[in-house]
Amino acid sequence: MRISFVNSLLGGDFSALDIAITSLATYINERTEHKASIIDLAFHRRHWKKTLEAGIRKYRPEVIGISSNTMYMKYVKTIMQEIKDEYRLPVILGGHHASIYPEKTLGLEGCSAVCIGDGEESLAQILERMGKGESLEGIPGVWFKANGRIIRGEGGYFRQNLDDLPACDWDLWEDLDKYFYYLGMIYLIGSRGCPYKCTYCDAHGIAKAVGGKYFRLKDPKLYAQELALNWRKYKNRHLRLAQLFDPVFTMDDSWVDEFCQAYCAEGIHKEFRYSVFSRIDHLNEEKLRMLGSSGCALLRVGIEAGDPYIRNEIYGKNIGNEQIKEIFRMAKSYGIGFTAFYILGGPAETRATCNATIKLAVELDAERSAFFIFKPFTEEAAKQLIQYGGWIDTALWNKADNITFDAVVYTKELKPREVNFLQKKAYFLTFGRRLLRMIHRQNLKYFTRLFIYMFRGLWDGLSYSYLMVYYHIYGYDNVDK
Repeated sequence: MRISFVNSLLGGDFSALDIAITSLATYINERTEHKASIIDLAFHRRHWKKTLEAGIRKYRPEVIGISSNTMYMKYVKTIMQEIKDEYRLPVILGGHHASIYPEKTLGLEGCSAVCIGDGEESLAQILERMGKGESLEGIPGVWFKANGRIIRGEGGYFRQNLDDLPACDWDLWEDLDKYFYYLGMIYLIGSRGCPYKCTYCDAHGIAKAVGGKYFRLKDPKLYAQELALNWRKYKNRHLRLAQLFDPVFTMDDSWVDEFCQAYCAEGIHKEFRYSVFSRIDHLNEEKLRMLGSSGCALLRVGIEAGDPYIRNEIYGKNIGNEQIKEIFRMAKSYGIGFTAFYILGGPAETRATCNATIKLAVELDAERSAFFIFKPFTEEAAKQLIQYGGWIDTALWNKADNITFDAVVYTKELKPREVNFLQKKAYFLTFGRRLLRMIHRQNLKYFTRLFIYMFRGLWDGLSYSYLMVYYHIYGYDNVDK
């Protein structure tokens, strides 16, 4: 059987290669007799139907796979409808949204089956059964339609051994060089799941959908070797940084220590640096020393709010302002910068609490400050919003297609337009110093590179807003030394 995975991002955000479908496609190609390919629509928004048609003609898939994310379901629905109308191909949906809401997802027009939890073995069984014309009944975690009925597969699974999975084959992405040009990064992950239960994140929703241990770690030595493998393969193609997507990379001290030692042993840690997600409460001076000496360029941390009540009572971070400032100071002494994430307009927010967030962000002066607009992805987040006197504007929510811009909720004291204004204010006050540093570092090259970057991006059909933001986050300046 032949399966093509469709990358369904049509909203203009090109900031990430999809690790999930890359891992699945690699597994199918290397561990089964079936064949997998990827049809990427991210750089072809203006003519995505022609790109989809060309991909289907080229790869001749018998099945289509799509990874589903709550924020992008409007695009998934559009693409499934096109596949149903024009190609009559079965579509399998996996990912967080399908795992958390299997019945709702399977009820969508054009969806033939959903896969709950990790998909490698389940997908291999689906293709095997389809190839033989057999029913999908009995495959763990697979729900499907038969004669107008929904057949619910029991269970689902989380793969416990990550070490025997093949390294992702990024050559499956035909536009890989465009991602390297616009972002300068490759995306890697050495764990699955997250032990935390943040109300605004749907990670714990999928943890409840499947039995078994959700948080799993790969052998850190194998992970370090995977980074080195990709550097040696792609270093002459605009690659500048490894963006590691482990949600809690710095949680296990001994695992971090082994990774840092193994990566140093590869001998490339000074030329191919990496960035990781972390939490302030995971960090101490010894761990920062290890990370800095092994090539960690950036720590991506969720500060969330400047007001302690919002940060700790609403978002459950349990960290104080002075603790945050001290960790920032220590990290910078070891050559590590920060990407600091903040949320504006969440439950119980007021103009005063949002301004406290902006004030703290200015004071911390992270290498990159990202201000996300609160959106109620999870049932817990929606309940929390209502608990504190807020409500969701349904019309705005139905139009939402990103986590970056455009408020969709009213708090007791803030309207969406006020939150949008505060986001602009936040970027205006934090971005100025970064802009001056870029111009100082690059001189006239800053303007030349920006012009070329924007011209190429608009030619590729990308969003002006995303291009302008990502140039200043990733373009030519994503590893401060």
